[in-house]
Amino acid sequence: MEKLRKYKKLWIALIICVVLLLLGVVFIQMCTITKVKVIGNKHYTKKEIKELVMSSRMDYNSVYFYWRVQRKGITDIPFIDNVEVSILDRHTVKIKVYEKDIIGYVKHLGYHLYFDKDGVVVEATTKKMDNIPQVKGIHFDSVKLYEKLPVEKEDVFKKILNLTKLLDKYEIEPDGIYFAKDLSVTLNFDQANVMLGRDVEDDEKFVELKQLLPDLEGMKGTLHMENYDEDMKNITFKKSE
Repeated sequence: MEKLRKYKKLWIALIICVVLLLLGVVFIQMCTITKVKVIGNKHYTKKEIKELVMSSRMDYNSVYFYWRVQRKGITDIPFIDNVEVSILDRHTVKIKVYEKDIIGYVKHLGYHLYFDKDGVVVEATTKKMDNIPQVKGIHFDSVKLYEKLPVEKEDVFKKILNLTKLLDKYEIEPDGIYFAKDLSVTLNFDQANVMLGRDVEDDEKFVELKQLLPDLEGMKGTLHMENYDEDMKNITFKKSE
């Protein structure tokens, strides 16, 4: 009898394990993610966001993935401030990305130091991100991650923010932005430079620049737009050797 009871308990335990296993398989099959919608991304592609956020096989279960993000969050991805996940149906999730407001980067000791609108360094990496301009002409002796760049004139960050907004608005992508001591601005495009002067909040100046950029391709020299206004007829381009 004792032996029979042991076999009975063993069979019951085995049946429970099989049932749990089958329930697990059904759970995985019923909630397997087959479609991922990504919104809010700019610096990363949708594929990159998916690979960064869904890092394990279990993440492809919609219920588990939602639970994990809600419980632990996702805050360790460069340039990403926060990530929200919502379940649209059993097989579809939406990933909403909140990116850090990056307006430029400076080079320092072989690193690209990306900073936000307040001049705070949010990431230090050897990787060059697309569509973020390099800022030159601002000087500092040392810098720390998550702290403000120690520059002499803090107005430069407000100027960079206004400038990058206009560059983005008119889809102008310079290779670099140079600030002189008086905070006058020069944009670098391959071998050509465009001197904008201190006034970098004039929409008309950027409308004109957008039209002129195709003519600058392959040219070496400086386009002078420091004193440009909408009534100005001629803009000087000085070639360099």
